[in-house]
Amino acid sequence: MRQSVFNLLVSSLLLAAPLLGHAEGFYGGFNVGVANNNLSTPNGVDKENQAIAGAVGGYRFNQYIAVEGQYTGIGKVTDNVSGSAKADALSLTAVGSIPLNESFDFYGKLGVAATKSKVSSGLSAYNDATHTGATYGLGAEYHYDKTLSMRVGWDHYRAEVDVTGGGSKGFDTNVGTVGLIYNF
Repeated sequence: MRQSVFNLLVSSLLLAAPLLGHAEGFYGGFNVGVANNNLSTPNGVDKENQAIAGAVGGYRFNQYIAVEGQYTGIGKVTDNVSGSAKADALSLTAVGSIPLNESFDFYGKLGVAATKSKVSSGLSAYNDATHTGATYGLGAEYHYDKTLSMRVGWDHYRAEVDVTGGGSKGFDTNVGTVGLIYNF
């Protein structure tokens, strides 16, 4: 039994070794999309879906594993009177990819995000706040060639606003994006 487990481990490492040196390097890009968050306001929500933009940069260790930093808007909520709350996120994630062929792969990511919410003076029930917590996402990437790729993704963030009079109120944000990635 031990010999079989040992043989399986050694053969797996030998088969995986050539893959570890493939497709490594730095990459960067930008994305645009739509954010949808669930922050309710005292006066009711007038508009909650917002166009967003962001930038991404990372390092791909091989075709399966990368680490990535991203800055993105995560939406704005406007209430029925005059106030609004807008949030942005800065994240660091581990990215795991499953290549389907040379041109197309799926990815998942998991990491940490620092969000910052800015509240307008018209929304007096809430104040600016920051939050640090988990973030995760899924997506697909199409490689036009070795340097240029198109990405479609979904990311989830948690943000919060401070409540006037004490405490805080958390809200979830889902962001759908389309972007271009350049591999250096």
